[in-house]
Amino acid sequence: MDKPFDPSAGSGQAPSTALRAQGRSFDPAQDRLRFLLVLHNHQPLGNFDDVIQGLMDKAYRPFLEAIRSRPALKLTLHVSGPLLLWLEHRASDYLDLVGELVQRGQVELLMGGLYEPILAAIPYEDRVAQIDLMRERLRSRFGVRPRGLWLAERVWDAAIIPSLAAAGVAYVLMDDRAFLASGFSVDRLHDYYLTEADGRTVAVFPIDKALRYLIPFRPPTEIEDYLRRIVETGGRLAIAADDGEKFGGWPGTSRWVYEEGWLKGFLDLLEGTADWIVSQTAGEALDGLRPAGLCYLPTSSYGEMEEWALGHEEGRRFAQVKARLGADADRFTAHIRGGHWKHFLVRYPEANRAHKKGLALSRLLPPRRRVSPVRHELLAAQCNDGYWHGIFGGLYLPHLRHEIWRHLARAEALIRRRQTIQVEVADLDCDGREEVWVHGKSVSAQVQPHRGGRLVEWTDFAEEVNFLNTLTRRPEAYHDAIRSAAAQLDGGAKGGIAGIHELQREAPADLANALVYDQWERAAFLDHFFVEPNPVASWPAGRLDERGDFTDGVWGWQTTSCGVALDRSGRVRTDAEGGHPVLLRKEYAFTDNQRLAVSYRIVNEGRGPLVARFGVELNLFLPGLALGRSQLVIGDRILSLDSPTCVASVERFTLFALGEHHRVTVSLDHPATLHGHLVATVSQSEQGYERTVQAVAAMPSWELCLDSGQEWRAEVSVQVA
Repeated sequence: MDKPFDPSAGSGQAPSTALRAQGRSFDPAQDRLRFLLVLHNHQPLGNFDDVIQGLMDKAYRPFLEAIRSRPALKLTLHVSGPLLLWLEHRASDYLDLVGELVQRGQVELLMGGLYEPILAAIPYEDRVAQIDLMRERLRSRFGVRPRGLWLAERVWDAAIIPSLAAAGVAYVLMDDRAFLASGFSVDRLHDYYLTEADGRTVAVFPIDKALRYLIPFRPPTEIEDYLRRIVETGGRLAIAADDGEKFGGWPGTSRWVYEEGWLKGFLDLLEGTADWIVSQTAGEALDGLRPAGLCYLPTSSYGEMEEWALGHEEGRRFAQVKARLGADADRFTAHIRGGHWKHFLVRYPEANRAHKKGLALSRLLPPRRRVSPVRHELLAAQCNDGYWHGIFGGLYLPHLRHEIWRHLARAEALIRRRQTIQVEVADLDCDGREEVWVHGKSVSAQVQPHRGGRLVEWTDFAEEVNFLNTLTRRPEAYHDAIRSAAAQLDGGAKGGIAGIHELQREAPADLANALVYDQWERAAFLDHFFVEPNPVASWPAGRLDERGDFTDGVWGWQTTSCGVALDRSGRVRTDAEGGHPVLLRKEYAFTDNQRLAVSYRIVNEGRGPLVARFGVELNLFLPGLALGRSQLVIGDRILSLDSPTCVASVERFTLFALGEHHRVTVSLDHPATLHGHLVATVSQSEQGYERTVQAVAAMPSWELCLDSGQEWRAEVSVQVA
């Protein structure tokens, strides 16, 4: 089994001396190690201005200014499309600096998809369009036509090769573990190769994982030792490619990189070793070297991403396997693999719903080379960050998911602008079960008859909001560390600092109490039956003494002119053996005036009386929801939702977030007891652990006492204002 390069295994001699000891002569013109420094600067669509500005000040600008003062050093730079669009409006002077370095040949720009999509997760036509738009943006701003491409999250699938070739991509950068997994030995990774599909080729550069972990977290002397080792073993390329945020934006890096002099020492190293290291761009290496041969690589990403893609239990088992291997884990890292990026769409139905909605809308468009306004909105909705979660907040950040749904709303509004309310039946989420898709000129909604007849999307085009853009509380592998109180901040090894993947995060002492998980996916019009005096006392903690079988059951259904009518003959567990038979019917009626009405009919089909409480659970998303900002209005009373709320005899209530104009009003034709609370998740980020509000949960409930054959009716209407 091949071992990874060990920096300490170097001879300590100059490379020329080491090569002569092997009977080889050292020719500086030919044998100098080509060092490729590649930075990926990215911020997702919808991220907060102050966050991006902070990274500009801490990382992006100071690093580029340091490079500017060293004209002999070269940099290959990817500024993602979303960040580029932000810079054009808010920091054009930074782009001027980039342009200056491009013009003097010190910086080579990489393209990507304009909106930083996972190319393997979008259709062929969209891949080509994304790349074409990015190339044109760079050509217009900098006067260049890039040849190289940065793969978003370095997610590789051979299926994208024809798209890359069609878009004129000459090379991409890939993680070295993909090469190892396909059978390459470690000593062959310091070169570049060609891969092909259907005879169409693209060059691939292996990114050195060891350098990712060394730069900038270890002293320059350790990096020099590692580079010597590469030369001694005949390597031609050393490729360090990673996020630009690590140079000042990650915890502890600003002081280490700039104040404590790491960057100066590193740049001094590159300049002081010019006799055996030459700094180049990736394009220069491509032009100056012949490829080392052919390669075929498996579907892959970087190791951490593949581990994050696993679910809670599988992630725990994966960590146990690595722990058992101990120090030998790195030897087998390429062959002990986690999940595929697309598995995030399995782990998180919320992400899958947005992804499949985009695909469904895309299929409604005719194939055209020119990108239409509708297509442009769909491309923007493909920005990858809101579809997955790892060490960064990603999917757990409501504003990123909202940005995806906002662009989907804009796209669908253009498609439906002359359409009356229509009802369509389709398997929208590709799970083998049909959804009812209701859409018109101002609204789009999805109802799932096979999962409790629940509402999982309600998008208002005028507001550009999906008011069902919620997130279910579910276990994550890192929650175990919070519970065990093992999460302590590690300052890193002696002589360096901890990298983002090595940090153990500090968890507030009370955070473990917030680790609660939901019995059902967060949606609207989930129907509950209770018999206890205080049925929802434990509801905020994710526990509910459900006595009916309606919430997650399969319902019969038929479409109507403006929605869908559903029914289920189920049972309510009472003292009666086998439960009490109950018929529950509900009918959705959608309109184009921002209103939804749901009518209920409950029939006691048992022989004796039915005594129970019936509740309708609504989980609603509003932009700007947060602790201290989420309000409930009942009549002339304004209540905070920071703590669970229970109010009797409610006929109408309004939900909103302070500072936002979006409001949702719920009207009831029978007075109800209203329970409400905020739904908050616990997730990790580069800064630590975060508690994030995802939705307002509101449940009106009514006491039922129905004789045999007696029925009860009610209507719940929701209005967007």
